[in-house]
Amino acid sequence: MLEKLAGRLKWERTGTGIRVEIPARIDWWVLFYVVWLAPWSVAGWRVSVDIFIKHDLSVFNLFWLPVWALGECFVAALIIWRLTGSTTVVLDPSQLDITRRSMGIQIDKRTFRCADVRNLRYIPAGNRGRRSLPSQIGFEANDKTRKFASGIEDIEAFALIDKMLEIYKFPKERALE
Repeated sequence: MLEKLAGRLKWERTGTGIRVEIPARIDWWVLFYVVWLAPWSVAGWRVSVDIFIKHDLSVFNLFWLPVWALGECFVAALIIWRLTGSTTVVLDPSQLDITRRSMGIQIDKRTFRCADVRNLRYIPAGNRGRRSLPSQIGFEANDKTRKFASGIEDIEAFALIDKMLEIYKFPKERALE
């Protein structure tokens, strides 16, 4: 049975390891996306009517129809993820599994041998270059930086990392200590 770890996180012991559920962050952006989606849908409907009913095949309409459709799908996917998404971390002494689900459907699953994982760390939110990025947990595996738990709070991240380090002592390079 899942118990509260910290903040939104829930965890349980699984034999020699742990399983942690990290729900997607619901914030004011969801409201922004929903409000943005309404006029965008009306604009797309208008272009669709021009193309398919009035047979107006102008360059403007032919350009905007795929742009509208991609924007609509992208924002709808963001809303669905924010409302129903979750990341599950399953760690035992030999393997780390990170699974992302939305509406109960597995979107992505990554598996790493614990021996290949190093530099487990919390990456606070901030500006990186021109982009503002949310806080995350990161680590190195197979010569790549991997990140998960986007939007995690400080207290949640430290509690999760502490639980993970109880199961396996991930090596850390001196520069990160």
